[in-house]
Amino acid sequence: MPHMTALNALQVLGARVFLGNTVSTWVDALLIFIVLLTVLPFVRLALSRRLHALKPHESPTALELAITLIERTTRLFIVAVSVYFALKSLNLPPRVDRIIDTAIKVAVWIQAGLWGVEAARFAIERRMRQAGGAQLPTFAILRFLSLVLVWALALLMLLSNLGVNITALVTSLGIGGVAFALAIQNVLGDVLASLAIALDKPFVIGDELRFGDNIGVVEQIGIKSTRLRCIDGDQLVISNAQLLNAQLHNFGRAQEQRATLVLTLAFDTPVETLRAFPAEVERLTQTLSAMRFARCALRGLSGNGLEFEVVFYATAPKQTPLPMVRQQFMLRLLERLRAMNLAFGAAGTIVTASKTAAAPDTKGA
Repeated sequence: MPHMTALNALQVLGARVFLGNTVSTWVDALLIFIVLLTVLPFVRLALSRRLHALKPHESPTALELAITLIERTTRLFIVAVSVYFALKSLNLPPRVDRIIDTAIKVAVWIQAGLWGVEAARFAIERRMRQAGGAQLPTFAILRFLSLVLVWALALLMLLSNLGVNITALVTSLGIGGVAFALAIQNVLGDVLASLAIALDKPFVIGDELRFGDNIGVVEQIGIKSTRLRCIDGDQLVISNAQLLNAQLHNFGRAQEQRATLVLTLAFDTPVETLRAFPAEVERLTQTLSAMRFARCALRGLSGNGLEFEVVFYATAPKQTPLPMVRQQFMLRLLERLRAMNLAFGAAGTIVTASKTAAAPDTKGA
């Protein structure tokens, strides 16, 4: 009998109405909230451990991004999800329901903003690692711009979900943005050019560039300008926009560099020597490292003699620069000319060695 009395008391208590819902309905909602609040963190932890345990070759970039986003999921978002599902079975007064709905939407869009910022940071840092840590100021401003853009979009979406008409706000921001961009268009152009250099990478620090009459090695890529060390030793500072608009020759990425030399043999050089000369030059280049022979051919006549065009390539210009390769070739060529009984005469013409000998001194005779 006492047991039936207690059961009846619980039934009576569960049938009581509070804020439009029975006590038993409130208890069910509380149980749903506690279960979700307890289970969801374990689900987040299990997913993170599972993704960490996967093999690296299984889409490593996607895995890293997924792990980052899961670990960035906040407790506030988990509470908001738990409250949302717990309150689905309740009929709350309109004012209370509106307050709770607003709080849930704020929590959801805060979490969406955090996910967006984390995804942008992940992409930028991955790109920065690929660049070898160079262009740090550019990546810093890119990270700042992405943060502002993500949070601005999250705020606009939140206001739109809360019933605020954002059309006028977006229009005002657009007009203000255009006016601001016009006021700083030169600086903004250089900043955007810096971002283009960071993303497209037409050159990196250490590359040797030629544009117009200028030749220099890239020392620093900043937000507004790029600094190059010229071959004369002075530093050239040029705006990023101006540099991108110029026609660039990037020697830093050249796998090979070509050199062309013109050697002039005297008109009375024997025909046999002329025929053998290209083969001798080819054999000479084959004895040198970091060099690839292209051709040696008689290209025509000049006022001084018969012109042979010699073309070869420096195959490792970063390890052995082209001037060093050209020097090795010229020194070895001089040795070979002596072996062929040839030498340089007046105006650089190659003549037979006997004709380059000095005439006897007859003043004392």
